[in-house]
Amino acid sequence: TTVKTSTAFISEGSELVGTCSFDGDVLINGRIKGEIQATGTLTIGRTGRVEARLHAAIVIIEGEVIGSVVAAERIELRERARVHGDLETPALVIEESAVFEGQTKSAGGHGGAVGGDGVADPRLRATTLAAASS
Repeated sequence: TTVKTSTAFISEGSELVGTCSFDGDVLINGRIKGEIQATGTLTIGRTGRVEARLHAAIVIIEGEVIGSVVAAERIELRERARVHGDLETPALVIEESAVFEGQTKSAGGHGGAVGGDGVADPRLRATTLAAASS
């Protein structure tokens, strides 16, 4: 039996303030202030501007986020992402021209930040400022 989850879209030009909860995946291209929770993948699109606490299984950021991000599985900062805040996740991917300023913390979830050799990745505990040259 396949369980189908819904997908929500917050389009460019939309503005939301408060706590937003989504059952399934959500793509945000508008502006949100407050708190966002999703049971699936939470994607902040290129035109998305978020000042919020984000909680989801997977968080993918292509736009701008100011606030804390907690992901049970992984966080991906894509090439045009601009993130100012703290990240907590067992897996973190930062693409080359993404900008991130804040702290990272390994989440306990699926073995935390421990790699195949059993050694924890120390980068997940450091304060990080990442900005690749163009």
